[in-house]
Amino acid sequence: MLERITDLSVKQRALMVVLGVAVLISGFWAVPRLPVDAVPDVTNVQVVVLTEAGGLSAEEMERFVTFPVEMAMTGLPGLTELRSVTRGGLSAVTIVFEEGVDVWFARQLVTERVREVEADIPPEFGRPQLAPVSTGLGEIYQFVLRSEQRSSMELRSMLQWEISPRLRSVPGVIEVNAMGGAAKEFQVVLDPRRLAAYGLTLGQVLESLERGNASVGGGWIERGPEQYVIRGEGLLRDVAEIGSVVVSADDDGTPILVRQLGEVREGAALPYGVVTQNGEGEAVTGIVLMLIGQNSREVVSRVHEEMARIRAELPDDVEVDVVYDRASFIERTLETVATNLVEGLVLVAIVILVFLRSWRAALLVTLGIPFAMILAVWGMIALGVDGSLMSLGAIDFGLLVDGPIVMVEAVMARLAIEDLSKRSRTETIGDAIRQVARPVAFSVLIILLVYVPLLSLEGTEGKMFRPMATTMALALGGSVVFALLVFPAGAALFLKGGGHHHGGFLGWLEGRYTTLVDRAIRARGPLVGLAVVLLVCTIPIGGSLGADFVPRIDEGDIVVAIRRIPSLGLSEARRLDLEVERVLARFPEVVSQIGMTGRSEVATDPVGMDNTDILVRLRPKDEWTTAHDLDSLGEAMKTAIESEVPSTFVSISQPIEDRTNEMISGSRADVAILLFGDDLERMSSIGRRIGAVLRSVPGAGDVRVERALGMPMLLVRPDRTRLARYGMRSEEVLAAVEASRQGRRVGHVFEGQRRMELRVLLPPIEQSLEGFRALPVGTSDGALVPIGQVASVVEADGPSQISRQSLRRRLRIEVNIRGRDLISFVDDARAAVARDIELPDGYDLEWGGQFENFQRASARLGMVVPIALAIIFAMLFFAFGDVRYALAVFSGVPFALIGGVAALAARGMPFSIPAAVGFIALCGIAVLNGVVMASEVKRRIEGGASVEDAIRSGAIAVLRAVLLTATVAAIGFLPMAISGSAGSEVQRPLATAVMGGVVSSTLLGLFVLPALLSYALRSTSESATSEGPYRDPS
Repeated sequence: MLERITDLSVKQRALMVVLGVAVLISGFWAVPRLPVDAVPDVTNVQVVVLTEAGGLSAEEMERFVTFPVEMAMTGLPGLTELRSVTRGGLSAVTIVFEEGVDVWFARQLVTERVREVEADIPPEFGRPQLAPVSTGLGEIYQFVLRSEQRSSMELRSMLQWEISPRLRSVPGVIEVNAMGGAAKEFQVVLDPRRLAAYGLTLGQVLESLERGNASVGGGWIERGPEQYVIRGEGLLRDVAEIGSVVVSADDDGTPILVRQLGEVREGAALPYGVVTQNGEGEAVTGIVLMLIGQNSREVVSRVHEEMARIRAELPDDVEVDVVYDRASFIERTLETVATNLVEGLVLVAIVILVFLRSWRAALLVTLGIPFAMILAVWGMIALGVDGSLMSLGAIDFGLLVDGPIVMVEAVMARLAIEDLSKRSRTETIGDAIRQVARPVAFSVLIILLVYVPLLSLEGTEGKMFRPMATTMALALGGSVVFALLVFPAGAALFLKGGGHHHGGFLGWLEGRYTTLVDRAIRARGPLVGLAVVLLVCTIPIGGSLGADFVPRIDEGDIVVAIRRIPSLGLSEARRLDLEVERVLARFPEVVSQIGMTGRSEVATDPVGMDNTDILVRLRPKDEWTTAHDLDSLGEAMKTAIESEVPSTFVSISQPIEDRTNEMISGSRADVAILLFGDDLERMSSIGRRIGAVLRSVPGAGDVRVERALGMPMLLVRPDRTRLARYGMRSEEVLAAVEASRQGRRVGHVFEGQRRMELRVLLPPIEQSLEGFRALPVGTSDGALVPIGQVASVVEADGPSQISRQSLRRRLRIEVNIRGRDLISFVDDARAAVARDIELPDGYDLEWGGQFENFQRASARLGMVVPIALAIIFAMLFFAFGDVRYALAVFSGVPFALIGGVAALAARGMPFSIPAAVGFIALCGIAVLNGVVMASEVKRRIEGGASVEDAIRSGAIAVLRAVLLTATVAAIGFLPMAISGSAGSEVQRPLATAVMGGVVSSTLLGLFVLPALLSYALRSTSESATSEGPYRDPS
């Protein structure tokens, strides 16, 4: 079958070359249409249910909202994890589904359960809503509005009602979060004394405003041939109309209006967060979120276009500063990938030219690379695989040209010895290609098999590395198409007859190799023993490397995450944020910074005022002076901040890293220890002890124990006995409590398309316990009594945050690791905690974070890789029909590991999943080189040569082919191995492992494999063929 395909290519060579050129030209259409991002989106399938309820306590929200929602979600099909965070006035329940579940189907399932549970949640505790459909890569653009002439309220309103709606209309944008500034609302600030003077209660005012702010429909009437719709418009439109609402009437019928009872004004909503910028003051910011599954480069490009139009229409005094732009990270990462690929292509082409010494042959072979890559791009588009650092950054061009290299070697050798006067050049080329077509297909099949284990990965690691395996498989498929259909046609058209040069360096090398391979065969015992010793020595070296999941990718910007005591007030948090930003501004590497404390008035993230994230934009790394790597710079910033700013705990992360870790595991740290139990005080005590133990483990950079307690409260409990004496009800006291600071929402006021809340408040009180006890409350007879006379007002401590997982309370201890590999740190930390911490009954620990992904991936690969290797061995046995050949060829796998491990150790790199991918690729390369030599040896033995002569002459005959395939495999990774550009952190371990392994497998293979074959076949050439005729590898 394969021979017929190559014969067809030679006969229809003009057509095949045209088709090949058409594929190359199609790349101009395919490449721009490939969805691209810097890194794969590894976020799991999840739906978040948010419920907001003003200033209610965390325990109340847990009891009345979080627990009912969690119970409603149990039993959902495909549910894998259920976790929640509850803070004062906010509940966030995260429902995680199995991979493969459609996110829209998951949202539909959750929505149905939410509708069922709504009836169980009291109205005053809010209504559950689903958070926007986004991912860890969703935050793609952030900007700040500035103006010297406008207030923060004007800027916030401009952002919320003019800019955000336009950005939300951009295809691919799901939400624009506005934060900072003052959110405008209409307020009625009642004077309790005036209420008492008119004999009115707070409840009467609330009822009047609610009823007086409505519109109704009355149907329609007919007048002649026309129909008129009947409408009753009673919506309030401005301060004047609000003040004119009638509450009651006095004894003589004079109406009592709202404005007579207090002040009606435009005011600012009670803030739950603050935004600061560059240590200069507050700011107003907008964060653009991308819809899941979108092409981030295209979406960011559309956002840029819309922002340009918005800028042109803004008032002259309003400026827009971009503080985060995903496009810059994407472009830097893709530039790294493109540069490494182009440099690798050029190096491979040069190596091929040097070895083949024919520019026609070198050009023809090299064209197989873009041909295969373009077919791979079309396949990626069809399969929905994005182009990214992971999918494109690990392509080995050497593997893509193995088939054409084998073919061109066969063709040029045949042309050098064939008498072209008796046969046509085309026939000679066709015969040469036909002879190697089956081995070429067999070679690609082996390489595909070694990538199968990556396709079996699941979860986070699967989303990271399956695209790589898929892309490589598509590219290999493209290389086979090129080798079988295009290369034969190109060879028939363009390759000329001539000498198969053996002079120069390659000739000298063959001469030296002839001598050395003779010695290797004679000293086969010691040589094999030396190889075994090297392999044994590799084991402890590999064990000392340490292990990481994936090297940390330098995004170019950092996030300074600050955690403080839960009781910290917003004003103090703002002051401390500005201090931190001034400290950061002293670092010459910093371009700009923006800090976000707490959450916006419309909650989308369950954080409190004790949480601050400062996004720091950095200069290019070649301009750094404080440090030369991200970890060192982060440590210097952390030390400076914690030494100069009090009450500040700092951890350093990056924008995508931070968001992705939080969405996947609910934690932003490298390692998260989960403590489960019931009593928050006891859990907090155990957590602090665990934190102290972890700080003593080398490599613990940031250790943070989640603060579940420490939220001071003023607790007001109505005294029903005292209330009865005044003829009052408890809801009147609770309404006064709500109106005292936050205000009671009684509706909305519309200004065109803008919708502002209408709230009723009481006058500001002295912010103390005694001041609150003096808060006046109206009685039924029109008198005023301090709230302290009808209710107990006491100070109390409560939980600031209640975290739950799997329907149990949970406390998290987080660790970020610095200067050490992940796995060895976790091993030492586990041992230390087990030694020093004894958990009481009903309390237990779980360890999570990045290392969990590594363990899961390692376990999966540990199961699948041996199966793939066993299949490869079976294929070798089938190909050679002799277990001795199969074993000898298969020995190249451990020999390849020697160099890979040594290279990682020499560069100080821990073992990681990218390095594992490199070792997987090495298996294919090592086996292929062995197949080339063993096939030639067996062919010569079948031809009647003695074992030693066949081994010697066969090894010499394939020397150039082995060196060429090994060199192009290694040299193609050289740019990745030495690159220091954005995203190269993932490529370097892979490239290092491949290059080191190719060196060891080639050197040992050229000498140890002949020795092994000599040892295995030492009886006679007949004994080597006793098991049946040789079959070409296929």
